Amino acid sequence: MLHPAGVDANGKPKMQRKTYADLDALLSAWRTTWGEAGREGATTVGDLLDGLLSVTVGRVKDGDLAQSTATDYQRRIANLRPIWAKVRIEDVDVPMLYRWRDARGQSGKTQANRERTCLYEAFKLAVNAGVLKDNPVRFLDPFKEKPRTRYVTDAEFNLVYAQATPIVRAAMLLAAVTGLRQGDLLRVRRSDFGDDGLTVGTSKTGAGLVIGWSDGLRRAVVEAVGTRDFIPLVLLSTEDGKPYTGSGFRTLWHRARARALEQAKKDGVVLRTFTFNDLRAKAGSDGRDWNLLGHMDRRTFERIYNRLPRKVAAAR
Repeated sequence: MLHPAGVDANGKPKMQRKTYADLDALLSAWRTTWGEAGREGATTVGDLLDGLLSVTVGRVKDGDLAQSTATDYQRRIANLRPIWAKVRIEDVDVPMLYRWRDARGQSGKTQANRERTCLYEAFKLAVNAGVLKDNPVRFLDPFKEKPRTRYVTDAEFNLVYAQATPIVRAAMLLAAVTGLRQGDLLRVRRSDFGDDGLTVGTSKTGAGLVIGWSDGLRRAVVEAVGTRDFIPLVLLSTEDGKPYTGSGFRTLWHRARARALEQAKKDGVVLRTFTFNDLRAKAGSDGRDWNLLGHMDRRTFERIYNRLPRKVAAAR
């Protein structure tokens, strides 16, 4: 990778080739170097996307953005780049954005909405830099999303649980008992447990929660420790005590789910697929305690996470 190294006698930038030990270091250097340059003299949407990558890296370092969110931005930008990278900023208008949205929505409306958010944040950089007077993505309406209604039964949970590795089993139990998001679960540390139970601060809402000890929570901890003679610093960790990355854990989860679907087919059992995040909704639905999920608004819990039928009294 070519890296800026000052200027020569004629005032032209000198470049030197620098090597990096791993891909992460290379991407970090690229985001910092070319992302900053893209924000300063942005002419294309690709420049803005580079700048957004640089901004997210800085926000993670400052503690203003969760690493999982930054990783999501990277995936979305990877999807946006082939289409938008060479488009001049001044050529982007609202009709063009709607044509992109409608075409993207054919393969996934939810992902189209997430990528729209990414575009909005990228164009906000252009507004802040004075390149644009207004953000055109502001006028692009997202698709309406229907909340998921998938409720994972105990039988379905057990089918996947039986095919999972110990660490995935522990994560499934923790999710079903605590309702924590995957990113928060992967950050749970030994020091977060005390006499009162598990104390956590959720990354999305910042809400502090103390989840009391229960048989399910104790079982999850035992499952996570496994046959080790020690409780690792990060509960959901490898045998070496290293924490799992989001992508690494998702791979384990997808493998367990695939094995469960295959085994269910052999046994003649119907198993509808479900996401790991559906276990968060299971926790909220089974417990019926909207405070468990860390939301400050009960309506959010009822609209998105409570997926069991409501019990009501007869009219007479």
